Amino acid sequence: MKANRKFKEDEEAVSAVIGVILMVAITVAIAATVYVYVSGMMGSPSTEAESASVVVRTENGKIKITLTTGGNNMPSAGYNFASSIAVRLNGTLLDEALLAGNTAFEVGESLYIGGATPTMDDDASAVTALVSTDYSITITIIETVIYDDMISVV
Repeated sequence: MKANRKFKEDEEAVSAVIGVILMVAITVAIAATVYVYVSGMMGSPSTEAESASVVVRTENGKIKITLTTGGNNMPSAGYNFASSIAVRLNGTLLDEALLAGNTAFEVGESLYIGGATPTMDDDASAVTALVSTDYSITITIIETVIYDDMISVV
């Protein structure tokens, strides 16, 4: 009995069953926390904004838009005018019907905006000069606004 004397008398301890239950509860809580943390990191990827770039300037009384860099979602044949590109001049969406069968906008290509009733074409000689004033132009490619600024035509 001398070996048992190292335990003090009249002190009570937690029973072994309660100790095991507490250890299991702590383990479950830690596992749940790790699961929530890891599942948040493995969520579905969000869609990235398109990273294309354009240069917009005036040329002979017309607005010239040149695609300088294709974005990470650019198809190999270029951006499709009907489904991927929207050009707005003073808030009005310009129609791509005058592009004479050219359905794709590729790096290095240019579009021209001109005329008394502004129209857009890929041939500079097909549009006339705009009225000299300031124009608000917004270019959207694959639902990402690539350019949104004022430009002065003189």
